[in-house]
Amino acid sequence: MFGIVLAFTWLAAPVVPALAKTATNHVAVGTTVQPYAHLTATQPSQLVIANKDVNLGYVNVPNGSNPSGTQLTIKTNDRAGYTLVFQVAPTEQALFKSIQVIGLGTTVTLPATGGKVTMSFPGSTANLSLTYRFNLVNQLKDGTYAWPLTVTSQPN
Repeated sequence: MFGIVLAFTWLAAPVVPALAKTATNHVAVGTTVQPYAHLTATQPSQLVIANKDVNLGYVNVPNGSNPSGTQLTIKTNDRAGYTLVFQVAPTEQALFKSIQVIGLGTTVTLPATGGKVTMSFPGSTANLSLTYRFNLVNQLKDGTYAWPLTVTSQPN
């Protein structure tokens, strides 16, 4: 009889894994990627203004005295685009009436102090080749000047 009682006890014992409750929790994880616009620029170190440029009232870059403009590579993740910021050094602002920037899809005319140009999203990388027309103030002396422009970028 002892063997029979033992058998029934084993059959009546609760099976713990089968009767255990299962708890499920959901955790939402999110992240925000900050927009960026990273710019690499290759540009001249000086601006040569010849006597003929003074007589014309402007100097185009590139030209015979200034062999290249500015090469830009912009990397961005901002689908709203980016903004190019053109800053003219204070010592060079007195040289110009205005500055025309060519190579942005349209010609942009900036004041002698510089300015901002909003660009549409080009994909993750954009390469731009910029040329310029610096409209000179009256009675400017010809000579070699420090390159007047600094170009930076920011996300929109």
